[in-house]
Amino acid sequence: MKKIGVGLVVIFAIASVYLIFLHSSDNKPQSTYVTVPVEEGTLRAEINSTGTIKPRVEVQVGSQVSGTIKQLYADFESVVKAGELIALIDPDTYSAKVNQAKANLQSADARLLKSEVAVIDQVRTLNRKIELMKSSAISQQDYDTAETNLDAAKAQVEVDKASVAQMKANLQEAELQLKYTKIIAPVNGVVSARNMDVGQTVTASFQTPVLFRIAEDLTRMQVYTSVDEADIGRIRKGQSATFTVPAFPDDYFNASVTQIRNDPQIQQNVVTYNVILDVDNDDLKLRPGMTTTVQILISEIHNAVTVPEQAFHFAPKDRTKVTTELAPLKTGQRRLWKLERGDQIIPVNVGIGVVGTERTQIISDQLKPGDKVVVEEVSIKKDAQRSSALKFRF
Repeated sequence: MKKIGVGLVVIFAIASVYLIFLHSSDNKPQSTYVTVPVEEGTLRAEINSTGTIKPRVEVQVGSQVSGTIKQLYADFESVVKAGELIALIDPDTYSAKVNQAKANLQSADARLLKSEVAVIDQVRTLNRKIELMKSSAISQQDYDTAETNLDAAKAQVEVDKASVAQMKANLQEAELQLKYTKIIAPVNGVVSARNMDVGQTVTASFQTPVLFRIAEDLTRMQVYTSVDEADIGRIRKGQSATFTVPAFPDDYFNASVTQIRNDPQIQQNVVTYNVILDVDNDDLKLRPGMTTTVQILISEIHNAVTVPEQAFHFAPKDRTKVTTELAPLKTGQRRLWKLERGDQIIPVNVGIGVVGTERTQIISDQLKPGDKVVVEEVSIKKDAQRSSALKFRF
């Protein structure tokens, strides 16, 4: 009986060891690869941004004088021509200043005439003194006094001439201010904004108030868009672009890059640059101030072999299972992992072509459309697989 008992214990121990080993081998995780296919097609490299529509030329019309708006001759959407009167500031005050300046000029002219007459009188007096000096009828002091009076009269003439010039300048300034009470359209166009009403007071002391905004030509518009500093190096003048606006979400408008401005805009440590796009607006669908979603085309290639960017970020967790030797990457190359039959993966170094928004062109003899490249490795235990399978069955 003792021998039988010992034998049973030994058998139980061997069975226990075997079961433990079997269980541990069953629980050993397996690697499953998530793959994506290599595709062939058209690849577009674009830069996406937002912007605002503005007229190509929009002139702000202001007032250089203060006063009350007496009359308006243009309103919103009015078509105006260069030189046309579009508003009038009450001119009465400035007319009075012109009249006062004219009176001051007349007074200065009269003083000049009086000074010139005084010079003539002093010349006569000096001539008489000269004749009297020849006969020694007067003293040298009397002669000197007469000569000094003539010089003073001539000097007064010059003073009065300067006063006349000053009064003429004052009159010219008053007439110019009177002229400025008439607000004239500087260009041909359409009034896009009117900021004043009749009876409202305009104050032009420190800053010129804007009365109107005139868009010169609404059939030619511009899109002002901001491009991040990381992408501005790929923008070139003449590149084509498309954009949409919320008012017409199903319509795509064509544009082209005309300016890349070197004026950085910094907001919350983000640096952007203004890129200007020209767009035709013959049907007048686009209005100033509309928000745009812009796609600037950097490059486009057809029949390109591409993979998603995510595939370049994969690397196997256990490099010991990789039997193929890793070739060093050359300049302009990146590494992909190709899935072979039997869940084997091999490294493939590929050249990089056009980089799109979601996919990247690859150049390689080892990859062709339809091949699978790994983007992720997932570890799953066998008992977990069985458990999930049982749950699915029931």
